[in-house]
Amino acid sequence: MLTRLIQSVALATALFSSASGLAAEKIAQVEVSLDDAALVKKAAGIRTLFVIVYDAESPRPMPFGAIKIDLKEDAKGTFYTGELTTDNVQTMGGGAVPKNIRLKARLDKDGSAGMDSAGDITGQIEKAKAGDKLKIKIAKAI
Repeated sequence: MLTRLIQSVALATALFSSASGLAAEKIAQVEVSLDDAALVKKAAGIRTLFVIVYDAESPRPMPFGAIKIDLKEDAKGTFYTGELTTDNVQTMGGGAVPKNIRLKARLDKDGSAGMDSAGDITGQIEKAKAGDKLKIKIAKAI
């Protein structure tokens, strides 16, 4: 009985390892910056960044997915660089990564996911190819 249990655990481990060994699909390489002095001042103390991915070809307002990043310090200059993949972006309905994407970066005052709200600061790229290296400039206070 113990031998059978060990074999079952070994099989489950092997299956999990092979399933999780699938390569994550790259959505974009992202650099987020904030250079406007007035907005840097408004962003002081905001430690939550959301990068939201939309299908640029879809009329639906629902995003494809998003990633939440906890910042260690106030946003100023280039404050975040990272890769968005199907492993680290929480998708909102599944499906394939859109071929054309729209990205929004939001410094979120209350740290909660959802619509833009008072005190948030945003920037976006209207249309880009999935997999591209992109620079998002935070440029608008809500």
